[in-house]
Amino acid sequence: MSFNTKNYYELREAFEKKHLDKIAEAEARAAALAARVEGVGEIDAALATTASRIFGAALGGKEELAKRMESIKRDTAYLREARARLLCAAGYPADYSDVKYDCEKCKDLGFVESRMCECFKRALVLKGYETSGLGALIFKQSFDNYSLDYFKGEDRARMEQNFDIIRNYAQNFDAKSGSLLFMGGTGLGKTHLSSAIAKTVIDRGYDVLYTSALNLVSDFERAKFKGEGDTDRYFSAELLIIDDLGTEGVGAFTESFIYNVIDTRICKGYPTVVSTNLDARALSERYGERIFSRLLGVYKPLIFCGNDVRFEK
Repeated sequence: MSFNTKNYYELREAFEKKHLDKIAEAEARAAALAARVEGVGEIDAALATTASRIFGAALGGKEELAKRMESIKRDTAYLREARARLLCAAGYPADYSDVKYDCEKCKDLGFVESRMCECFKRALVLKGYETSGLGALIFKQSFDNYSLDYFKGEDRARMEQNFDIIRNYAQNFDAKSGSLLFMGGTGLGKTHLSSAIAKTVIDRGYDVLYTSALNLVSDFERAKFKGEGDTDRYFSAELLIIDDLGTEGVGAFTESFIYNVIDTRICKGYPTVVSTNLDARALSERYGERIFSRLLGVYKPLIFCGNDVRFEK
């Protein structure tokens, strides 16, 4: 399991900046207090000498070191109490100039010693949503709000089985999960369940890229003919989800781009989920044996059946 590397380093930089910004904000509040509240500046100057006093006490040798340290501790406590009284008398909270981190546990650094803080993990998940390619769908389509109520009889039995397989796939996803192929007409929930997979797998800490076949081809065309964009994530994402295979334009380059992505990920053993409105015969006729054999031979096919749910609604 590994979060998207680019997201990770961007967030490390953002967290470090936030940590320093919080300190700078506290220092600005302290400077303002020193200018507004008489006596605060003098107390702050005295408190600023605490570290050098401790260092000096340590240099004085072990004899009566504890006594010297206790004296510094008493003086510091007295100064802090006096400062708090001045602030309260002037209408400020006693902790007004303290550094106020969003996460006190890690001080907004994202790590506690060498362990990743929960706030950083959550930020990585949210960043994963952002860079997944799903947009608003990731917040709208989940396993919890997918309804089987519109399917009847044998269609419902098949779709219940599909749902259980897909949800189990997402909840137990790892690098060896294999690939899935969703086949069936429009309005049967292929996109909804693809989105649900993406969200669940991202929440579990994996790097997911969700795209339509049309956008995939467009990205590779720009990279090949204009030298623009980055197609690396199609090959490196821990899970790639390609929606609506068959809606992209037909052509030799189009087929080569799709073949390259599918074949490379199979060779690397990287899981992929592909959805299409085409049946097996149409897939074979459109893409030929090279792509067809990989999709039907390596991927686990799941047949979506029933009436268009949007029409039923």
